[in-house]
Amino acid sequence: MEKSGKYKIITNKNQYNLNLFMEDIEKRKGVLFNWITDNYDKTFLIILTAAFLIRLWIFFKTMNQPIWWDAGDYLSTAKRFGLGLDIRDTWYYRRGFFWPFFSAIFFKLGLGEVGLRLSEVLFSTGIVAASYFLIKDMFNKKLALLTSLGLSFSWIFLFFSARPLTSIPATFFLLTSLLFFWKGYVLKKGNKFLYLFGAFFALAILTRMQYLMFVPVFLIFFFVKEKFRFIRNKQLWITLGIFALIITPQMILHSQHYGNPLVDLVTYHLGIDQLSDVSKTGEVAGVGGFKTVFVYIKNLPYILDGNGAGYSSLFALSPIYFLFIIGFFYFFIDLFLGFDKIFKDEIVQKKFFIFLWVAFALMFLGYIAPHLEQRYMMQTLPFLFLIAFSPFVILESFLIKKFKLKEFSIILIILIILSLLLIPNIKFGNSLIDLKKTSYLEVQQAGIWLKENSNPQDVILSDSQPQVQYYSERDTYTLSRNLSDFEVQIQELKPRFLMISIFEPYPQWAYTYPQENQDMWVPIKAYEKDNQPVLIIYESNIRL
Repeated sequence: MEKSGKYKIITNKNQYNLNLFMEDIEKRKGVLFNWITDNYDKTFLIILTAAFLIRLWIFFKTMNQPIWWDAGDYLSTAKRFGLGLDIRDTWYYRRGFFWPFFSAIFFKLGLGEVGLRLSEVLFSTGIVAASYFLIKDMFNKKLALLTSLGLSFSWIFLFFSARPLTSIPATFFLLTSLLFFWKGYVLKKGNKFLYLFGAFFALAILTRMQYLMFVPVFLIFFFVKEKFRFIRNKQLWITLGIFALIITPQMILHSQHYGNPLVDLVTYHLGIDQLSDVSKTGEVAGVGGFKTVFVYIKNLPYILDGNGAGYSSLFALSPIYFLFIIGFFYFFIDLFLGFDKIFKDEIVQKKFFIFLWVAFALMFLGYIAPHLEQRYMMQTLPFLFLIAFSPFVILESFLIKKFKLKEFSIILIILIILSLLLIPNIKFGNSLIDLKKTSYLEVQQAGIWLKENSNPQDVILSDSQPQVQYYSERDTYTLSRNLSDFEVQIQELKPRFLMISIFEPYPQWAYTYPQENQDMWVPIKAYEKDNQPVLIIYESNIRL
């Protein structure tokens, strides 16, 4: 009886612990999924899962593809930090340091480039999630669901999820900061959200300094909401303090190399040479000025649809762009007709904010970056899809009223958008990924070969400098632009290898220089494409 009693007590205790364990699991599930309250949230979870799986599929098919110039610039620095390589510092200190610092962790942990590429998948999926919650808070779950659908299958996000560049992580931080901004400043759900806005906005800028361009948008919106009273807003000053604290190391690094960061950035990106001597030294970005301010606006059909047609005109009525034109007038009618109520009407205010966000990005980027890079528009795509898909609200009302499809109207609209609009987007994105999957392959192969056939102290000359330094783990320099300076460069650096290829705009004389100086340079490795040489590595005869 005593043994049986003891056994019963132990059993009850185990049962009690099991109950506590199960209750703990239920609480954790509640914390994780308490935002799922209706069919819209459940449908979004399906879309988010699909977005992740598509990006994961892209990751597996591109995980070993060669890197491009910009990626090489970040990754060579990350590799140098993460592996402690004794190679030259090639970091460009006008760029935010977060991405190479973040990437260095992957090299330090042995996860390397593959781990970093997987993080792009997570950041890209996170953009879909952040945008859903943002549009839900700004408008409703219906529009949030349609917006997340567009982002999930946008060719721009699909293609660049396969590239270890800054655009996707920076956009994730920026849109997450905007979500916190809306919760904290507009919806007044707690100052913690406002402070998180400051922190994530700083991370966005540390990842991509270009996103400083949105500071005026926030300042204008502060004025619209509070007029000059926002200057006395204590929480905004605390937010500014958090932002400044996080971004201070970048400002220190910047000032050490280029002087006053604010003056330098304005001078460099806007081409205002009156502020400093930067532009006079030839260090001004490719500013297009007012003559190119509309290049991104003209490219909207291609940005939204892709389809391989290379749309570059506002009159190229691609499917989603056609909807965007209709949606533009439908969505902004409240703003256009009620602009006199901008200091009072919250609907007018939030649509004014969206108009500012999109218009400022399109025109500012056109001014500072006349060469088109569709990835630069990632931060506007949630709002572009919101505008384009907003007319479907009218269609849903019609379906409910005419056919009584209350439960299935949104599902029907999703199927229409997928089949007619987004499936072509996916096909174009996939074809572009396949087309570019082996671009710069010969540069990758050459860099690996140079690592295997050189010593750590050897110097390489190549205009594919960041990629070659990344793959070879050797000091790499670009060629001087004129022949006399190049010959001085050889005397000073004493390079062992010279790499010439068709992949970068080498000076014209560089292609014939090795043949004209065969006593100095011996071709030792060549790569061909379609039976034509595309890359040749020469070794210095002096070192043989």
